[in-house]
Amino acid sequence: MQVFSTSPWVPPEWIKAHGLEPRGIWFAGDFGGAPLPLAAGVCAFANAAVRFAERHVDSAVVFTTHCDQLRRGFDMIAGSYGGRLFLFNLPATWQSAAAERIFASELERLGRFLVKLRGHLPTAKELAAIITQYSLARKRLLEAACDLSARQYAEAIARFHWDGSVNLPSASEKTGSIPLALVGGPLPRAQWHVLDLIEGAGGGVVLNATEAGERSLWCVAGARGTWGSDAGLVPFKTESKGTHEELARLYLDNCIDVFQRPNTRLYAWLKERLTARQVRGLLLWHYVGCDLWRAEAQSLRETFGLPVLLLEANETASDLPRQAGRIEAFIESLTGPRT
Repeated sequence: MQVFSTSPWVPPEWIKAHGLEPRGIWFAGDFGGAPLPLAAGVCAFANAAVRFAERHVDSAVVFTTHCDQLRRGFDMIAGSYGGRLFLFNLPATWQSAAAERIFASELERLGRFLVKLRGHLPTAKELAAIITQYSLARKRLLEAACDLSARQYAEAIARFHWDGSVNLPSASEKTGSIPLALVGGPLPRAQWHVLDLIEGAGGGVVLNATEAGERSLWCVAGARGTWGSDAGLVPFKTESKGTHEELARLYLDNCIDVFQRPNTRLYAWLKERLTARQVRGLLLWHYVGCDLWRAEAQSLRETFGLPVLLLEANETASDLPRQAGRIEAFIESLTGPRT
């Protein structure tokens, strides 16, 4: 059975280890591509996730609490489709043992849900092997970050979140475009046209920091040392921590998102890459009703000293001319010499 996730912070390794097929919902061909009734203030992504769950009666869908709109969407349909829907509680804090316990308990609860879907309980060895497989795949994708066009890279990451595979095309020829970072919420397949608009206006997304973009690729656990150093990965320690508890620890160590409190890791992560890639402007990709990302606009300007353009994500491409015009004007403002 396919198990669709609405967030990259729900471990696909855990789903895979139970014998089911994890799928990142943002790569689904019928996700968010058709116009749907949308009430004022409702997030288009959450709305699309709800409608997707209603259509795909043979699949399971995992919602998360990191987004209020996703949580409300789950509440709206859980009574009718609860047998194949799951709400995963992602702790907003990350600096405490309590957060690790919450994440681990949620994995246990998700495991029981997956077993009810005819999955099986994994052994420590099975889980460790899958974690290593996914980590090596992320490592390959990270190494290709500067070699591919923005659309090629978005597709490669999305395919990884779809089935765990890595399919890298030949490196694309680089042009003299203005280096930009796309920061913000999820960028589903139906919205990749924004990458083409940016490129057509003379810009180039050298950092895809959307929710399921480069931010979701981690392969080293950092200070805890489970995976070793940047010089290379070491075998997973199955004799001590090939368990859901270690998986919870890995995700909390590497989760980088706006919903976290404090969200200092997000800014540290951005600072390193914005500097290294000489980014000259930020495009803040957000959904109507997403107060978390909208609230970061001024902070991003002040912290990095870069101009920020807010781009509202919509369900359809009906406003492409206006969106293209705003992107063109923004990039034109960056063509002068840097000060």
